[in-house]
Amino acid sequence: MMKTRYSNPLYKDGLVDKIETFKTRLILDAYNSMGIDVARLFNGTKEIELLRCRKTGYRYYYPFSVIGDATFYKDLSLNRENYYSTRWEHLEILPTIKKNEKVLEIGSGFGVFLKLLKDRGIEAEGIELNPEAINICKKEGLKIHSMLIDKFSKNHPEQFDVVCYFQVLEHVTNVHDFINDSLKTIKTNGKLIIGVPNNNPYLFVKDKYHTLNFPPHHAGLWNKKSLKSLESLFEVKLESVSYEPLEKTYSQFLKTYIKNSNPIYAGFLKMINGISPKFLKKILCHFIDGRNILVVFRKLS
Repeated sequence: MMKTRYSNPLYKDGLVDKIETFKTRLILDAYNSMGIDVARLFNGTKEIELLRCRKTGYRYYYPFSVIGDATFYKDLSLNRENYYSTRWEHLEILPTIKKNEKVLEIGSGFGVFLKLLKDRGIEAEGIELNPEAINICKKEGLKIHSMLIDKFSKNHPEQFDVVCYFQVLEHVTNVHDFINDSLKTIKTNGKLIIGVPNNNPYLFVKDKYHTLNFPPHHAGLWNKKSLKSLESLFEVKLESVSYEPLEKTYSQFLKTYIKNSNPIYAGFLKMINGISPKFLKKILCHFIDGRNILVVFRKLS
């Protein structure tokens, strides 16, 4: 494992290790197979490195410049019809938010979660940068702001009981500043709710070449350890951790799991699945966490 002196976006000045290198051509080909051309975003970069923070375990891609733009996410939404849809974490966390609480969602997209909150009579606002999404939110009568969280936090200090972001943090490069600015908008004893892909073990361990887990889509890889480490960096206390049930994406998971297992184990899984698929599903879903993780922090001060 090679020691490096790269910038650490979560624990500033903390030591990091380079754990893997990916050829850009592999990533470009993977996106091209989806009908999305991302060559312009790499700007001649030949390799992408995956680094890991020693203190937090947070893994992130380098260089930071290879991130998606508005055109990329427009192309992605056209290729994935369910990209901006109701998610497991929306429905999981919704019943825990009280009607007298004021909510801010960062990265509201087309307002799916904001509408769920509105239907329950909960006061909510969103932050979004996509002009098309903003227009749709406004047509739905949703309160939306078009600005970055650093600017928003200066004008709205400690105004919200709940701040949440779902499937957003994995796209952010300057994660420490992003989290810190979002915490500024939360009242003392308020909640920070984060939903991200679970990169241990579903995605990265058994499917590390999953196209959308690479830049320019994802900038970092989160799991329970790296999320829990936020307690040591910010004035927060982790209150709960939930995993999306594996049953919800089991078919896709099993296909990937078999493909990326060694031949003997893959053959064993195929045999069991052929004999008793329900039994195999029950066993795997019991021992393996699903593809998304949801955490709730309490702001201490």
